[in-house]
Amino acid sequence: MRNSTDIDQLLAALPKDATCYGYCPDCDEVHYLTEGNSRKYALELMAELEQHKRIDFRRPDPEPIFSTDCLWGKRGGQMFGVLECIDADGKTIVLRAFSGQFNTRWQAEGWVPPTFDLAGYARMMAKIEAAVQHMTADIESCTQKAEQCKLKFEEAMRSAGRAAQKDCRRQMREALKTLDLAKKNRRTYSQSMLADFQDLYQLQNFKGNQRSILNVFYEERGIPTGSGDCCAPKLLHAAAQNKLTPLGLSEFYFGKENKASTRFHKEFYPGCKNKCQPILGYMLCGL
Repeated sequence: MRNSTDIDQLLAALPKDATCYGYCPDCDEVHYLTEGNSRKYALELMAELEQHKRIDFRRPDPEPIFSTDCLWGKRGGQMFGVLECIDADGKTIVLRAFSGQFNTRWQAEGWVPPTFDLAGYARMMAKIEAAVQHMTADIESCTQKAEQCKLKFEEAMRSAGRAAQKDCRRQMREALKTLDLAKKNRRTYSQSMLADFQDLYQLQNFKGNQRSILNVFYEERGIPTGSGDCCAPKLLHAAAQNKLTPLGLSEFYFGKENKASTRFHKEFYPGCKNKCQPILGYMLCGL
């Protein structure tokens, strides 16, 4: 595998109209898509979002949670993407995606699903929440005991003898040590569950290979939160699973500008560098 400098040079040499790209360690090449005709479909999607003011506009009975009003609130807007494809018969198929969750929902009718198994995610989250609640209750109990021991020690320092002071100091130290261990246990558990959660992301490419994101993300800095949840990975994963051939991809931002002022309403953007590029090369492989 090439070093980061070489990879950056390869990416810099891509065509200016490349919208989705990344380095593939398997074949030591950079794979990419341009926007093709996808911008036309993206503009149609923008118009539908503005007209219907919701994302479940294909349903006769819309749900309030899918209203686009949330995109103008405090948290700001969201990325949307369109992938132009053809099927085995040469028919044009257009896929649509929103980044991450839309107003706490991972899936909506007319949009591609996430890149992980939702049933497996639900089971894991239930297990994690139960375990974390138990550990949090243990931490709260340990905190109360530590505070009681501290008050007891402070009182002993004011009015008790040296033996009592020494015993209270020992109890306080033991209580604080137990509290630190309880916090460490919860932190260690959360870190171990993060790897298990990331393993739910089984990314498919156009060679027919499917791998965990843990085995795809090649940068050593660690996998950023939200990797695999952006529009481009969702769209490519869905296309590969449905044996469609991508022709062009466009992503745009819709809603109130983000806090960092790097995303603006109805502006188009390529796949993000930190979360997407380290997996998109693998996902595009085989085209």
